[in-house]
Amino acid sequence: MNVKEQFKADVERYKRLKTRGEKAAFVWDYYKYPLIAIGTALVIIILVILNNIGRVKTSMYMVMVNSDAAYVECDDSGIQAILERSDYETGGKKIEINASYTIGSQGSTTSDMETIQVLNALFSISDLDVYVADRTYFDYFADRDGYADLSLLIDKELLQKWEDNLYYVENSAGQQVLAGIILPNESVFHKAGYYHDEAILGVVGRADNLEAAVAFVTEFLKGAN
Repeated sequence: MNVKEQFKADVERYKRLKTRGEKAAFVWDYYKYPLIAIGTALVIIILVILNNIGRVKTSMYMVMVNSDAAYVECDDSGIQAILERSDYETGGKKIEINASYTIGSQGSTTSDMETIQVLNALFSISDLDVYVADRTYFDYFADRDGYADLSLLIDKELLQKWEDNLYYVENSAGQQVLAGIILPNESVFHKAGYYHDEAILGVVGRADNLEAAVAFVTEFLKGAN
C-alpha cells in the first residue's frame, strides 16, 4: 500500500470513529511524529520572526540562563562597555541580553521542557551568539556541538593567563574543545547582579555575529571585567 492509499484508508477509519477522544487518540497514535516535526518547525519559524523584530540596533545576542535577574535589578552597562571597548566596530549598536530563562526550579517540569525547546531552537537556527549558564545547563549543549572552540579563535597567550578558568568539553566526535570561560566571582556579570554563584560563558558555534562574540570574549579576558 502506497502513501496515498494508506492516507485514504486512515481517513475512512477516522470517519468511522464516534467520539472526539477516539479521533484524537487515532490521530496522535498514527501521526504524532509528523505532528511533532511540524510543531517544532513552527516554533523555530516563530522564534526567528520574534527574535529578529527590532534587531537593527543589535550587535550580538546574549542569553543568560538561571541568572538572578528575576530577583534583583541588574545593571548591564558594564557588559555593554566590554564590546564598546574592543576592536569590533559596533556602529553604536548594543548587545541584546535575555536573562529571563530559568531551568531546574522546583515544580517547573513543564516550563523547563518549553525553555529547553526554545534554547535548542536558538542554538539550531544560529540566533544566539553568547551563552552564559551554570555548569549543568552549559554542559547540556556540549555534546550537541553547540560551542565554538575558543582555542582556535582567541590568542593563546591570552588564554594561558586564564588557564584555571578554561572550560573544556567533549564534542560529538570525542574531541576536547575549549567551550567556555568559568567566570570569576568578581566578574562584570557578578557585579552587575546577574550571578552570585559559578557561571560559564561560551560562544555559540553557529553564531550569526561570531566576530562580535569573539571580540567580546577577547576584551573580557584582557581585563575589561
